[in-house]
Amino acid sequence: MKVKKQISKLVKPNYEGKDLYTTSSNYNNVPRALSIFDTLTFDTHIAIIYAYRPPNPSNSTIEKGLAKALAEYREWAGRLGEDTHGKPVILLNDKGVRFVESTVDCTLEEFMPFKQPSSTLLTLHPPLEEGGVEELVQVQLTRFTCGSLAVGFTSHHLVADGQATSDFLVAWGRATRGVHLGPLPTHDRTIFRPRDPPQIDFEHRGVEYEPMMMKPPGVHADCDPDVIVQKTHYTKEFLMKLKSKASSAGAPKPYSTFESLLAHLWRATTKARRLSASETTQVRISVNGRSRLGPGTVSNEYFGNLVLWAFPRSQVKRLVSEPIQYAAKLIHEAIAKVDGDYFRSFIDFANSGAVEKEGLVTTADMTKLVLCPDLEVDSWLRLPFYDLDFGGGCPDLFMPSYSPVEGMLFFVPSFVGDGSIDVYVPLHQKNMTIFKHICYNVD
Repeated sequence: MKVKKQISKLVKPNYEGKDLYTTSSNYNNVPRALSIFDTLTFDTHIAIIYAYRPPNPSNSTIEKGLAKALAEYREWAGRLGEDTHGKPVILLNDKGVRFVESTVDCTLEEFMPFKQPSSTLLTLHPPLEEGGVEELVQVQLTRFTCGSLAVGFTSHHLVADGQATSDFLVAWGRATRGVHLGPLPTHDRTIFRPRDPPQIDFEHRGVEYEPMMMKPPGVHADCDPDVIVQKTHYTKEFLMKLKSKASSAGAPKPYSTFESLLAHLWRATTKARRLSASETTQVRISVNGRSRLGPGTVSNEYFGNLVLWAFPRSQVKRLVSEPIQYAAKLIHEAIAKVDGDYFRSFIDFANSGAVEKEGLVTTADMTKLVLCPDLEVDSWLRLPFYDLDFGGGCPDLFMPSYSPVEGMLFFVPSFVGDGSIDVYVPLHQKNMTIFKHICYNVD
């Protein structure tokens, strides 16, 4: 069941005769500066995997659609670099994205680790670090003997966040089907200008930025390095019960499904880790700024990064002894605080010169392989990843690639399509047994 990679090439944007893009010396290789939100985020590739049942279009049809979509999302075909002042930029040079065609001599069911993701998934997309990855997007199409198709997709996080990436993927599918791409992206990354005078109303040191010398080690002292990833399925009925439980006791309105499920998992993973009662645990939660900055500031189709984080915190003793409403309230209030005023305060701070003067670095660190006693959650519940349709219908499966970073949770809508949710939970093997016993207990 070995994946055989047969073709590897670069796919460049197809501008369909638009001379502006192909002949203008002023347009080609233009450096597009990264925004303060781009440089704040994780400096790494993110990999996801789709699976489609037959019938499926040919590889060449999917490739042609990719080239058309890249004409509107040109950044993906460029390269990261620096301008003359040493500032990070995207070079709009149209060098292209990596496109790999491969096959497997088995069926999709025989190959895929559906219940417990494993390193097998890494063979369904190009490597993320081997020898360094120059391309900002990599695609791998893998054909199975049953006619199924796996699409492995990797993209560099400095270029775009989850919403922008999912918008591109939907556009790729539409281009492959030969239909209008829909709302086109906006590309101006210079819009995040400070106010005059600036108003830094919140503390951003120790939140988005920290001194380099204060970066904590990536591995918790008491943790075993063996990590396994468990896919946990939560039915719509379970989620409704959990939401009702989390939102009782005087909440002004019900907490969201995401807030309720995260509260449950925060408590369950903390119990499974058997942390000290006096220890403090926190969760890093991505907050999309497009709607929070208000209409007229940034469009919903903005292509780039526009995310800050909420950090609910609790002493372990209170988190596990209090009912679930306590954790849900902490999460809800922390997310609510990252509002438009907070985003504008961050913009003013990031442009104030303090980051450079004080030698501050981002707290987003992908070198950490163990987050214990903390968690990080990547929620894809409201993003249109499942809308990637090449002409044979929406995918039967969508999931993150194998990512054994202890404490890094992924929330994904279940392929069942009935409102259920799959959560990918990486924990140390010695703690996973406890987690499996309590992950469905609503206490």
